[in-house]
Amino acid sequence: MNTQLNRNFNTYFIESRFISVAVAIVVVLMRFLMFTKRGLDESPINDSNFVWNSIEPLLQSFPTLSFAASTLSIFFVAFLISEINNRFGIIRMRTSMPFYIPLIVFSLHPQFLRFTPDFPALILVLLSVFPLLGTYQTHKTNRPIFQFSALLAMASLFQIYAILLIPVWIIALKALSEVNFRSLLASIFGISVVYWIAFAFYVFADNIPGFVAPICNLIEIYDFTQIPNFSVPQWGFISTFVFIVLYFIIVDNRQIVRERSFTKKALYLSMSIIIVSLLLHVLFLSHTIFWIYVAIAFLTIIIAHFYTNVTSYQVIYSFAVFIVLMIFYMVINTFTELSPF
Repeated sequence: MNTQLNRNFNTYFIESRFISVAVAIVVVLMRFLMFTKRGLDESPINDSNFVWNSIEPLLQSFPTLSFAASTLSIFFVAFLISEINNRFGIIRMRTSMPFYIPLIVFSLHPQFLRFTPDFPALILVLLSVFPLLGTYQTHKTNRPIFQFSALLAMASLFQIYAILLIPVWIIALKALSEVNFRSLLASIFGISVVYWIAFAFYVFADNIPGFVAPICNLIEIYDFTQIPNFSVPQWGFISTFVFIVLYFIIVDNRQIVRERSFTKKALYLSMSIIIVSLLLHVLFLSHTIFWIYVAIAFLTIIIAHFYTNVTSYQVIYSFAVFIVLMIFYMVINTFTELSPF
């Protein structure tokens, strides 16, 4: 019986390409239903970016355009996560989970219906992973470090906080290959090229304060002398989210120890990014939710790896519970306003 359960799970939920098509259709329909029922979140976009002020008025005038752009963005995010897995063989088995799990997770809340600067910033962060992982066991790191530094700098034009990931990427580079003085110069050059172009536009527009304003957000951290003003349901939601993150990190770690060296490093990198992102979210609490986007994206890699390498029927049942909870939360956010956030 358990063997048959494993076989069916592998056939219909791991290896099947039809599941991706089915989930994609359901996600589009549920997002459209949530959009018609709830509309778009009207929370203001902060000034922690260089380019969004010229884009946001158009999106506010055409909410459908914002919804369509966000929907395309989650598909692109899912595609990139799937490509990272396929390109570098992080999950050795054939699996569709790296594609369809992000589609589900990034459609759970009305916040994801609106096209915000978090989406293009996240896409550029994921693109920067390709040159980073491509440095594994190579001594020619100057070009990749220039590429991922430039991509993260471009991401910071949409969300200035993305620039804080460059030290994390350089530390990861040290684990994957090697870092030398020339590599650090390449990183600085990659950042400088992007920011010099951005600075030139602000100079020609005679708006130097506009260039400085987003950078100032990096020093505006949360006042930890005050306890966050969350309600009891909100604290419960936060605790549940942290529990889910820790659960998947802990249980997947048992699978990771049996993986080959590169897979271990790639997955431990994902875990590190999740933890760093959540810590940075606390540091910039109430200023941005960009770090939640980053943490969720890399968490889906961990979730996909864990469930693809499943060997027990208890874990298969936990996958069923996980999916049901996600659908239940999506339905709540579609038809009610009971969600704490």
